[in-house]
Amino acid sequence: MAQFTTQQLNNLVDSALSTLKKDRDKEVLRRRGGINTDSQTLEQIGRDLNITRERVRQIEKAALSKLQENFQSDHDFAVIVSEVVTKNGGLVGLSTLSSEIDLDDNLTPHAIFLVKISPDVEFIDKNDNFSSLIVDSGTFSQDKVKKLHDQLVSTIEEINKPTKFEGIYKLIDGPHSLETIQELAKSSNHISELDGAWGLTVWPEVNPKSIRDKIYLVLKKAGRPMHFSDIASKISSLAANPKKVTTQAVHNELIKDKRFVLIGRGIYALAEWGYRSGTVADIIEEVLKEEGGPLSKDEIVKRVLARRQVKTTTIVLNLQEKPQFKRVEKGVYTLS
Repeated sequence: MAQFTTQQLNNLVDSALSTLKKDRDKEVLRRRGGINTDSQTLEQIGRDLNITRERVRQIEKAALSKLQENFQSDHDFAVIVSEVVTKNGGLVGLSTLSSEIDLDDNLTPHAIFLVKISPDVEFIDKNDNFSSLIVDSGTFSQDKVKKLHDQLVSTIEEINKPTKFEGIYKLIDGPHSLETIQELAKSSNHISELDGAWGLTVWPEVNPKSIRDKIYLVLKKAGRPMHFSDIASKISSLAANPKKVTTQAVHNELIKDKRFVLIGRGIYALAEWGYRSGTVADIIEEVLKEEGGPLSKDEIVKRVLARRQVKTTTIVLNLQEKPQFKRVEKGVYTLS
């Protein structure tokens, strides 16, 4: 899609501002929008102009309203923005728009200003729920976007596990396209995605922050026990891991966290898989206590191997040599 140069956007902004009669109105819009200057607060501008914060807000609102009346919807910029918004189902994140029109970061304030005065779209400022959005003013209002976002978050909470987006979309009420809902999810501060799975940002499965969370994610995805050095290697290749981690750091966290169980020489598993820590004798004792009576050697071996990676001969030697076990008949053992 067409790229707008610095000169083109500067000319568009200057042309729009030139229609305002008062220099103060122009100054407020430039300083509030960060156009060729740092963005400034209502308080900063009010102090410099010797007016209240509320008065600055009123000037900004009135000036933008005047410009909206004069900005032509058939202007190249307005047309392209409208096309991008329409293509995404009436809602698009600022980051997506910037990417679509190949916008340099230093030109973002100019683009935001021009979007704000474009007649067919509305700019929704970033807030606690989502980053900045541009919406079709005939389809969405800020209230409608908030309600749709709330429904999206509630749906993911009900699913309660990372899910492909198509599965989430099927549960959303309303006429909106998958592209619209997914664009809202991308802009949300409460929703994250990792390797095609979507969930709440507080879930370590889609937004792992600590090394422990990343270890959990690697093991969960692998679905099998792994050596700590292999876990460290996998963490380093995670999309969610911009920093390299050391093998020693990973090993230290594996030792500290009760979610992880050492089941062999340097091999760790998730406790939720049923693996147990402790000596082989401890696990044999646990198996026999759970059974409440004698078990065959083969059955004991089978149950211990389900909880620890250890040689069969090690299990048999423990049965034969440890005083807490006794043989009641050939190949059958119980607790002493």
